[in-house]
Amino acid sequence: MNLFHASAIFTAVLIGASFLPRIDVAHAQRRSFEAPHAQDGVYAVDITTRQGDCGSAYHLTISVFGGHVTAVGDTPIESSGQINRRGIVNLTFRGMDKVAHATGRLADGSGSGTWSSPSLQCAGSWHAVRHN
Repeated sequence: MNLFHASAIFTAVLIGASFLPRIDVAHAQRRSFEAPHAQDGVYAVDITTRQGDCGSAYHLTISVFGGHVTAVGDTPIESSGQINRRGIVNLTFRGMDKVAHATGRLADGSGSGTWSSPSLQCAGSWHAVRHN
């Protein structure tokens, strides 16, 4: 797989043209009843690759509501996991037969953590800042 193709797949999985664009009706209805979290909002996220051949850095924007990543882009990426009320991040993104995991912490409008993709054999760090 050439570097461009690997980077495109990595981008689609990790940033998913910004995560979870298609939500089924039942899923959307469940989310509409969830209470807002202190971590809810729109975040600018910088992703850095520290291991593997997935490209060096990416910048994206994500939305969080009720502790879950919500739609921003239009690429079919599935998201699972959550950002709990204490700000602990534990998310998994799946798309194009690839998977990426993100863990870390958010507090007071910013946060950081690590990510890894066993399917792409890459790993790195992320840093997020909430837009006000």
